[in-house]
Amino acid sequence: MELQTIAGGFVVSQLSSLSPVPASLKTLLERACVRLFDASMIIEDPLTKLAPLREPSVKQPLEQFEQTFVIDQIIDQVRDHGLADHFHEMIGLFGSIMMSLTATETQLAQVNDWVEQGIFGHFLMTDPGGPSLQSWKTELQGSDEEMQLVVNKVHGIEAHKLGFAMVVAKQAARPFPMTIMLPPELCTELKQTPVGESFLDGKLQLGNCRGSVTVSKDMLLSKGGLGSVNRFLTLVRPRFVKSLMHFVLWLKDRGEVELSITDQEHIEYLICLCNEQASATVFSMHSVNRVLATKFASNELLLDLVSSGKVKNTACQRDLLAFTKMEGSSYRCLFEIYSKAKGHRV
Repeated sequence: MELQTIAGGFVVSQLSSLSPVPASLKTLLERACVRLFDASMIIEDPLTKLAPLREPSVKQPLEQFEQTFVIDQIIDQVRDHGLADHFHEMIGLFGSIMMSLTATETQLAQVNDWVEQGIFGHFLMTDPGGPSLQSWKTELQGSDEEMQLVVNKVHGIEAHKLGFAMVVAKQAARPFPMTIMLPPELCTELKQTPVGESFLDGKLQLGNCRGSVTVSKDMLLSKGGLGSVNRFLTLVRPRFVKSLMHFVLWLKDRGEVELSITDQEHIEYLICLCNEQASATVFSMHSVNRVLATKFASNELLLDLVSSGKVKNTACQRDLLAFTKMEGSSYRCLFEIYSKAKGHRV
């Protein structure tokens, strides 16, 4: 078996479990996986065939939220009107779902009060320390009685003008990140600066923020633990990918993107996958890997459109490339799938 097929199997097997992957898309994904294999994968992987995905022994109900119905309506509007005017509302609703999964009733009431005052919430994940949690610069320090949050976050959505913020941080001796909800008065203590040119026709600006603030235990978003984060990703990622596919189709209608019949087949296939995952009512061990594989496929399709010269203007090329990094870069998606699946061989 060729290396390309073995490497691509990590992603293709996840997608095939939902619907057969078109041959042309399968080739595109396999080549991408080979390109993204890192040094440890090349050196340490046995490069033998993956075992077929096994039926999950545990299946749990996947929570349903009213916000998803509104998000689905917004995604339909993206097909007709583009993404720029709908992006912030969609991201805000994503944040609302995350809060529902991870916040206590008291914390939710606090957030609702801020939102009613017109204060926007921000999710700060990307860290200058890179993808490895151990290397992060943002850290929760101290004990439950006295905690200090050292913040160093980059490329956050509108992070140059924070309202309240959900900050993801490392904590000593914990293998998983913690999320801390900073109220508006603490956000004002952070240094906030815009970074780079804006995206989506000037409607989306990214920013960096740094500083150190004293926080209390009641600011920790700890309800549900890591399982809640995985459920959040299962609900949100397919909807985000579908919005991107609708955006590309809208750009095509405006003459900004040229799509071949094969490109359109790939887009319709991804939309089909997203619809299937968005309608799921069951959460299992395969759920997160499937949405990671879907985001990987979206990234590689957008990259292929840009790199093959099918996207006409530089601003639009930049927008689409940015979305290949948001909500999971191709390498990060592959790494997460690989880490869990590498031990399952024939």
